[in-house]
Amino acid sequence: MTVTTGNPPGDFVQVGATRDGLDPYLDCARRRGMRAVLVETPAYLRWRRLLGRREFDVEVAVARPQDPDAIRAALTAAGVAPGLVLTGFERYVYAGFALAEALRVAPWPGAGVDFRPLDKREQREALLRGAPQVAQPRFLSLDLGDQGAADGLGFPQVIKPADGGGGLGVLLVDGAAQRRRALDRIRALANYGGGAFSGIVAEEFVKGPELSLQGVAHQGSAVLLSVCEKLTSLEEVPGEPGLSGFREVGHVARPGTDAPPELHALAQACLDAAGYRAGPFHLDVLQGPTGPVFVEMGFRLSGGGLVALVEKATGADWAELAFASHLGDATPVGPSSPPVGTGGIAGQISAVSEAELAAAEALQEPGITIEIHRAAPPPDRSALSADDLPALASDLARHTGSAGRVVVSGGPADRVPALLHSLVAHRLRG
Repeated sequence: MTVTTGNPPGDFVQVGATRDGLDPYLDCARRRGMRAVLVETPAYLRWRRLLGRREFDVEVAVARPQDPDAIRAALTAAGVAPGLVLTGFERYVYAGFALAEALRVAPWPGAGVDFRPLDKREQREALLRGAPQVAQPRFLSLDLGDQGAADGLGFPQVIKPADGGGGLGVLLVDGAAQRRRALDRIRALANYGGGAFSGIVAEEFVKGPELSLQGVAHQGSAVLLSVCEKLTSLEEVPGEPGLSGFREVGHVARPGTDAPPELHALAQACLDAAGYRAGPFHLDVLQGPTGPVFVEMGFRLSGGGLVALVEKATGADWAELAFASHLGDATPVGPSSPPVGTGGIAGQISAVSEAELAAAEALQEPGITIEIHRAAPPPDRSALSADDLPALASDLARHTGSAGRVVVSGGPADRVPALLHSLVAHRLRG
């Protein structure tokens, strides 16, 4: 990969902190001598400091980072001159693109003069209009109160917020009574940062192996960097017998160049339907009986440590390629071959116990590399104010509890997924 850095165009502004502890855009900004500015809620900035995360050059507290006007006013007051605005967290992707357009700075207009991120319901509608050849589950908005119409989707169904992130509020139901309880549960939740969801969607449940694609859009073309097999679990919702939610357990990444043509075609069709022409993207799909089935897409880098995993498996610096594409530094072309020693495959799981970490330490096979990254001890929540806890409720529910991360690479192609499955088979859904 070749990246040529030009003159910094102004400050780099990141709306929303990453939740996985990686801050790849911070490194990109510093390589270019750009001042790095982080916008977040006051509560999450305090939580982030307790977690010991790296500091940005300037941190701007905004009570509602989902409001681009509020961010703009706060940046002006702080003397920030944005030259590039990118999003670090799904919740704020809508505000990030709106702010860039209002300020007339990258990623506008390269991402698309009229582009705005679509929520999960809008993504399905855009595909129906612009790429009907893409298979997707049948769906229905539940915002109008006619839940009976959703019975036509059959059961089980997936009920989820239209603009949630990180699996927040995504529930599997098997009957109308469970769906009513799921709706009550979701409506009682607060989105990240304490806001409400924009809507709720019911979807037909499609069973099959899950994949996620990571890539960069450049001048309207999809550059697929990697394809990951997803390992997910079903967890019973506390206090709600029979209701289950989904949680990502791990990923196994391979270079995008090895992906079958139908996945490249699906990625391109999704970008075209969304009108997204430049920047990072990720796509979730299911392998259905007749081919890939679209689940959802994101217009940013993935969380969950995937930026590091993609680089481990492919050698591609996903954040750098995205950053460079927005600044016009270089065409985002990934490495022609994977890093030496990985065999073009790397996987990881998020361990939830010392027993899982100990089992990982005991794994030893010729040619296989096992890396164990222990999580820091959880911060003392008593250091937070009473007002912080409601604003952080969804973060504390979805982004805590990991004992560490286990990364496996190298060896024969079938050994990495086999070893990871052996560690977490008891947690995976069938």
